[in-house]
Amino acid sequence: MRIVVDTSSLFYGFQIDGRNEFITTPSVIEEVRGKKMRRNIEMEMDLLKIMEPTGRFVEDVERIARSTGDIDQLSRTDIELIALANETGSHLMTNDLSMQNVCRSLGIPYESFKGKSIDTEIEWGYRCIGCRRKFDRFYDECPYCGSELRKYPKKRKTIA
Repeated sequence: MRIVVDTSSLFYGFQIDGRNEFITTPSVIEEVRGKKMRRNIEMEMDLLKIMEPTGRFVEDVERIARSTGDIDQLSRTDIELIALANETGSHLMTNDLSMQNVCRSLGIPYESFKGKSIDTEIEWGYRCIGCRRKFDRFYDECPYCGSELRKYPKKRKTIA
């Protein structure tokens, strides 16, 4: 099985072994801080393949993340990891619930190494705290009254 691993998987000690093919992005390696962690990864580098996703797959992830409302919760690295899992037909190993939500919408299998997985698929929207208007995308302030926007669950679907 091919598994794309995120930064938290490496940071919290997910075991990379020879039974599976493990893939990550250069940005994950850059995110890993501290010599001890770098040393641990360097010891496993022969088992960890470093790849970058192609632009088309990154654009697909961004489009879906916008539609689910998760785009503001995802870093560039998160988007690249989801795109890489989609492009390579891999499972994504992550505890990040926003990443799992986008994976679910794209049909990408995901796993959590700490047992924390989504149980509800959520499509997010934004609501003005002043005039209460609703928006599908985030704005720094309400275009009508200038108040702050807050995220709210627009649609929920329980995952069986």
